[in-house]
Amino acid sequence: MLITDRDCQEGGARFAVPTFGEIEGKLLVCEVVATSCLRQLLTHSGAAAVPVIKRRVRRLLEARCEGEKLCRDDTEAAVEYAFQLVEAAAEAAGKKPRVSRTADGCDTIRRLRAVRAPQRR
Repeated sequence: MLITDRDCQEGGARFAVPTFGEIEGKLLVCEVVATSCLRQLLTHSGAAAVPVIKRRVRRLLEARCEGEKLCRDDTEAAVEYAFQLVEAAAEAAGKKPRVSRTADGCDTIRRLRAVRAPQRR
């Protein structure tokens, strides 16, 4: 049996292909950091910040998707998803009236509220 240096490492470093749990965990961390930063930005800026953020997000996503050779439909879907996240963060920061259809808000809004709410023990 062949053994590589990677096989001798501990933890996730020994796996050549990450598990879904590892990917989910990294995405969760990225989402929490990004939404926290976005909410902080929106809290300390004027109402004009949302359109500026959306323009920059569109420009950066279009360039990134073009570089990845994604089709126009996939690019537009990515931009629309990003805009929904920006609007959800703006709603959570109190810079925009409720944009979600349900009383509790979408899943992203509930997560943002949970991050913002103090832990009770």
